[in-house]
Amino acid sequence: METSFNILAALDLLGVAQALLLASVLLSVKRGNRTANRLLAAFLIALAISVGGATLSNTHFTLQFPHLLKIQTPFYFLGAPLLFLYIRALVSSRSGLEKKDLLHFIPSSLCVLYMVPYYFQSGAAKLNGISTYYGRPWYFVRSALLLFQFLVYLMLIVWTIVAYSRRVKTQTSAEDKAILFQVRFLVMTFLALWVFGALHYLLTIRYPPYNNAVTDLFVPVGLSAFVFALGYIGLKKPAVVTGTDAMPPPAKKYEKSTLTIERGDAYLKRLLELMEKEKPYTDNDLTLQKLAKTLAISTHHLSQMINEQLNQNFFDFINLYRVEEAKRMLVDPTRKHYSILAISEEVGFNSKSAFNAAFKKHTHMTPSEFRKLIAANGKL
Repeated sequence: METSFNILAALDLLGVAQALLLASVLLSVKRGNRTANRLLAAFLIALAISVGGATLSNTHFTLQFPHLLKIQTPFYFLGAPLLFLYIRALVSSRSGLEKKDLLHFIPSSLCVLYMVPYYFQSGAAKLNGISTYYGRPWYFVRSALLLFQFLVYLMLIVWTIVAYSRRVKTQTSAEDKAILFQVRFLVMTFLALWVFGALHYLLTIRYPPYNNAVTDLFVPVGLSAFVFALGYIGLKKPAVVTGTDAMPPPAKKYEKSTLTIERGDAYLKRLLELMEKEKPYTDNDLTLQKLAKTLAISTHHLSQMINEQLNQNFFDFINLYRVEEAKRMLVDPTRKHYSILAISEEVGFNSKSAFNAAFKKHTHMTPSEFRKLIAANGKL
């Protein structure tokens, strides 16, 4: 079978190159939401492998190198989970991933297990497998599962966006606007691609001759167009893609710091574990120095870690934990008789005014308004 390279294939491969370039840029960014940046980079890498593999397969170039056949298949099932985790990282206050998030990668892992026998076959056997259960029958099953998976994740993403929009409906900051623009762009793009993919799949089943090397390239071209658009947005509005300004001020404050990335990550893990388990933020006399001493690290390194890795200052970091603890108390039926002042003191604030200011900054409502809203919803 002869190769059939065309303009659509060329556009796809250009999209692959740009996706890998964007991923490398995102992985090198040390500021902003690093978890979101890494997830977007992983999504772009999975997309690049998927589009590149599909393009080389549809143009029959992989027939010249049989061991590359279907190498992209497990990556198809990584796109939707990584997109969801990326958007969740953008709109959530979570600082990283949890062990249970590994469940999102079960479909891709199962696909790897299914494909392992094929991957270990000889080149000739792989070429023969194109017409067996690893060929057209597998194409229809895989495509149906992929469409279903993506539809489920699109619904999860929409639900996440709606919840986030309600949370910031009174907020008009540039950061919130950038995040909403980003996630809406992603949802509209992939909803359109899902619709086209579903139509293509149905037409392929109903009219088998409809399936050919050109029409099979349409979805990869759409994904490449998404990458081009994302690259353009990244040039025009870097904050939308990376969460950082186009030209950030030079970071001279920590220019001579001895804190390495590896040590910083280890310190951050220790800090977050301490905050969750021992709740030092409930100490209303907590200072940067006291927290650093508890962690057995230098004050300078603790400050740098919070500033650079969490993109917060010390007081905002501590107050966010205090506010989250206060929210739990405000919805706790056993504490419904507690006054706002009593709760503020219990979570570590020195005054009711400081508590109100911090609470409103993070939730866009006062503690009293929050309690009334919960009560109105019948949760108290």
